[in-house]
Amino acid sequence: MSNNNDPRAWAMSLPSPYPTHGKQAMLTGDRFDFDANQVYRMPADNWEAIKDDPAKVAELVQKYITDHYRLQVPRIITLERYYNGDNDIHYWASHKAPNRADNRIASGLPRYITNIRVGYQFGNPIKFGYDNSDVDDAQEAVITDLLKDFNADNSEQYHEMVMGTNLVTTGRAYELMYVRKDSNSVAVRPVDPANAFIVYDTTIGMHSLFAVRYYLVRFDHKPVFYVDVYTDSKIYHYRSDMNPNGNLSVDGPTEDHYFGKVPMTEYSLADNRMGAWESKLDTIDAYDKSLSEMANSEEDFNNSILVISGDIEDEYKETVTDAEGKQLYDDNGNPLVRVRKIDPTKNMMFLKPRIIDNPGSSPTIVPTDAKYLTKELNASDWQTYVDQLMKDMHKDTNTPDMSDENFSGQATGAAMSYKLWGSDQEIATQEALYTKGLMRRLSLLGNYWNHIKLLPGADVMDSFKPTFTLNLPKNDAEIITNLKSLKDTGAISDETIQDKAADVTGVPKEQEQSRMADQRKADQKTVQSIGLDALTDSQKKAGGLDDESDDKPGAGAGTDRPATPAGRRQQSSNG
Repeated sequence: MSNNNDPRAWAMSLPSPYPTHGKQAMLTGDRFDFDANQVYRMPADNWEAIKDDPAKVAELVQKYITDHYRLQVPRIITLERYYNGDNDIHYWASHKAPNRADNRIASGLPRYITNIRVGYQFGNPIKFGYDNSDVDDAQEAVITDLLKDFNADNSEQYHEMVMGTNLVTTGRAYELMYVRKDSNSVAVRPVDPANAFIVYDTTIGMHSLFAVRYYLVRFDHKPVFYVDVYTDSKIYHYRSDMNPNGNLSVDGPTEDHYFGKVPMTEYSLADNRMGAWESKLDTIDAYDKSLSEMANSEEDFNNSILVISGDIEDEYKETVTDAEGKQLYDDNGNPLVRVRKIDPTKNMMFLKPRIIDNPGSSPTIVPTDAKYLTKELNASDWQTYVDQLMKDMHKDTNTPDMSDENFSGQATGAAMSYKLWGSDQEIATQEALYTKGLMRRLSLLGNYWNHIKLLPGADVMDSFKPTFTLNLPKNDAEIITNLKSLKDTGAISDETIQDKAADVTGVPKEQEQSRMADQRKADQKTVQSIGLDALTDSQKKAGGLDDESDDKPGAGAGTDRPATPAGRRQQSSNG
């Protein structure tokens, strides 16, 4: 997740104008503006009338930026602050006295929930399967290789994780498609939701009219806001030397992008565009306050006020003795004593009863006592309260509690599935919405690759179907057993088995197929070598040259005996 570098925007996520320690009211029911999460829409006809005029586009965009910066950015940055551990407890107006403990402990619940969700949904790479009977195998190979190269060049799996983090945290995520400078290489990058928005038309289909990305750059101690506006065919560049609410001036020539539609895509976690734990901000604050107050109570206990009843004796007398330990006396026969001051660093105190004289009656004696003034801490009730907050947090966000003893690595796959059942219901909706964004990404790629003649048509990219594989805790032995059972049915192809086996072996299907091909070649060579050796041995035996015949009597005298050279035969007959 991006860290916003705009201090003014960060300040707007807290009580304005200048947030400081001890200014934030907590659990008051007042959180975000009514329009903090609205979707921007306008009539398409109004946009078409001005979209080719940079000056009029700047005037319109300025209005949207002002609204976005004032109403929507505070909510987005607040959620990003919580993810980064900068919870509102750090700015809580606790009204503690200066001599009282005032600890501010921010929990990591937002990061925990976000990272669990992202790891569960995007921990395994998204697979893009291609299926189009109208495309021959050679053309299909070209298309799939194009997408593989694109995903590799853009670290696609990491990109999805960043998108997922933005999505789970703020309820929305943006990615921008662009062409790298001086090349035809297409790139995709996530954009911080605090720096981007899209304006849609008023139709039920909500088609993108234009997208805006604005961001702060500090150079030589001077802040400059840059604004890029993306239409369905052009990119306008503007800047403001004051703030994003200031007048925009043109900054560079207009560019063509050839993606066929607005090259920025918005992903939503749900239809309401709320973050996964946004509805539980009050619970998070209550948990933070509980932890902080308990820490305060412990610290105040250590610094408790000492209450003393009676008088404190700040000196004591000890007898004076000689070297043999015998009491010494003065000249009048009185025992010698030595008066010493009590050292307060020795953690001891001498108390004496206070005697109050009462004229006409006996004196009043006040008994001595010393004790600390503390409030009673009911640790069990506090623990019950904290546990209930945590239980509600996990239940209401459908996030498994990994510290739960029942959520152990010994659970079976079926038991684990039941524990994750609630999460799976939300993930199903989120995958459907995310797939919608992925298909738009593929459509943008198809439009550009078709423009530069790498594809026979832009619509071929519609044949890719993204598949999510949830990153479940896995039992390798159980997976292998299930795969073997599937293979034994004869209804599942070897390619599908290899695809699923990659979860256990860690070897991708394509690499496994290549290894098997190499293994088959090696096995064939081994078989051929064995066959050749067997044939050679057979020939040796047939020619009488096998090793065993050399030890036999009369070896070589049979019909297979090599012929004697003709010259020798003649010489023998003449002799």
